[in-house]
Amino acid sequence: MTGSRSDSLLPTEFLLTAMAGCGPDDPAVRLTVRQARSVTSRTDRSALSEALLSGPLAEEAPMWLLEAAVAADLEGEEEAHHFGRRSAVAARALGHPSCTPDLRDRTLRRCTPQQLARLGGPGAEERLATAVAEVVRALGAPPPMSPQLLEEEAPAQTMLRQGPLHDVVFEAARDMLPTAPDPGDPEGEDIDDWLDRNRRGHEAWQTMWRQILERQPDRHRNFVEWADGTDAERAIHDQLLGSLPWAVEPELLTELAAADLKRFDFEILLAQGSRMRRDGADEQQVLDRFAGELSSLTEEERNDFRHALGRKSTTLLGMGCRAPVLWARQAASGTWRHILNPAQAKDGYRQVDWSASATTLAGLATDFAETAVRALPYWEPADRYAAAHPDEVAWVRDMLLHLPVVTEDVKAAVRPIVRQARGWLSGYHHSLQPRYDHRRRLEEILDTVQRILADPPPASGTDRRRTALGAPDEVTVRVLAGTSVETLGEYLDRHVGNDSLVEKALLASAAGAYRSGEDFEDVLRRHSAPDEVLLRLTVALRRYLGGGPTWRESWTRLILAGEDTGPSLVRALPAWSALRARGGGYRNAHTLVVSVVRESLGSDQDAWDRFASCPATNSGPAAWLRLGDLLDAAAKGMPWPKPPAGR
Repeated sequence: MTGSRSDSLLPTEFLLTAMAGCGPDDPAVRLTVRQARSVTSRTDRSALSEALLSGPLAEEAPMWLLEAAVAADLEGEEEAHHFGRRSAVAARALGHPSCTPDLRDRTLRRCTPQQLARLGGPGAEERLATAVAEVVRALGAPPPMSPQLLEEEAPAQTMLRQGPLHDVVFEAARDMLPTAPDPGDPEGEDIDDWLDRNRRGHEAWQTMWRQILERQPDRHRNFVEWADGTDAERAIHDQLLGSLPWAVEPELLTELAAADLKRFDFEILLAQGSRMRRDGADEQQVLDRFAGELSSLTEEERNDFRHALGRKSTTLLGMGCRAPVLWARQAASGTWRHILNPAQAKDGYRQVDWSASATTLAGLATDFAETAVRALPYWEPADRYAAAHPDEVAWVRDMLLHLPVVTEDVKAAVRPIVRQARGWLSGYHHSLQPRYDHRRRLEEILDTVQRILADPPPASGTDRRRTALGAPDEVTVRVLAGTSVETLGEYLDRHVGNDSLVEKALLASAAGAYRSGEDFEDVLRRHSAPDEVLLRLTVALRRYLGGGPTWRESWTRLILAGEDTGPSLVRALPAWSALRARGGGYRNAHTLVVSVVRESLGSDQDAWDRFASCPATNSGPAAWLRLGDLLDAAAKGMPWPKPPAGR
């Protein structure tokens, strides 16, 4: 190490090596102690102090050395190259058996929250962790949360955002967090200002919990149990379930999801009570009707129910009548959005790694769908006072995608929702047209819903997160090309005996991502006439498949990989792709193609010369010229054929 030290001092590196494994009375240790007192470099002093306190002086050390270690370490944090360090030397000194309570307390009370978090990390000595916790508790009662506390954090916020903490330090910081926002008294304040202030306060409350839970992944269950029955319970549940579910261990995630779905029963009860009120029943009649159900609710839920019944506004009463639909819509676009679409979940720009398995996530998505489908009877056409939003139908798509069975009753209930959304897009309310990006999303969602209604779900129930492919007569080769091998096989299983669909799937094998010969053969076996269909498709490949060179090459590769591929099928292939096809090695032509060419041209040199000048190309119409047609023309000395017709 380097530093400003006298020439009379030995190099620090030498001393650290010389005293390794020595006892406290060894000459090298005594020399190191003297040099630790004299060295002027903070870096060297810190290194020597740590080596002494963790080695020969681990049980007993002079007070001046402990004070020097603390000063060197904590003051050194202000230097740029020390940014983010864990205050290891200071923590060792303050947790040392020789450290007095006075030195420990004096040091801790002048520490910043960041320093307290580093000193009170998971590896802190019990005596030090206890002292840090006492300092945190002495900071006073936590204030209510406000937007300002995101900029000027309370000490407990800062500590919990630093990372893992010792158990006692964690508990102290957790208990000193800001409380829920104070709504205040709206009396004398503009109601819009009061609502805006409360909204911003709760947004800050949610942000605080998201930041803390993200930095404390091993404490999730602790937070959930601690918050049970408090104002923090809902915020913690929503953040774990909706903002970072991938970081939650599977068992806890399942528990949180079940608790959230259980809230749906209240929405059903609220809708039933609100509809009774809308139909003319008074408040007491509703309470008497649902007395049994109300007895099992929490006090907060009973108060919310009574408050909803007392609403005078027809708009608010209408919202109560549609409460289950509103819940499903908000859940699908908010709290449940990542669980319903786990492959799309990102932490910033980074694709996330889920703690829960794909099977667990699929089960949770099914639980949501089976809950949300109960909202369909409570859907009502909405009067449009604003432009339509995609979330109004996105929940229907997510529900259908994860339902094990889409019954005729479900289809009948969904169709009016689709019709209304199509009406928004058709422009019968010209002043309320959705903005462009919303319109595009609405169209995509509605197209997906209609494909789902035409395509039954998997019989096995193993993959609810499937692509909605639609009816077999409407699905295109391009759509099939974009699916995985598993999804394509599943789709074909649901439509056994549909030769036209199998033919699209065969063509999709060339138009999509790489498919092996085994995958292609698996699709081919589903056709009633496998031998005939390949020849027919290959002869008219330009009309059936189209596309560029890569699609022709993929089709050629798949055909030549077949065990039963005969000369007639090889002759039907696009000539350029067939001649370029590889066989046993990178520079070897495919033996099947070579065999067909030799058989057709024989020993006729003129035929070989003519064939060498054939018009086959890599792209353009001539790329579709069939190998057999060119071989016949070359062998017989006839004009070259025209390219086959396209679509």
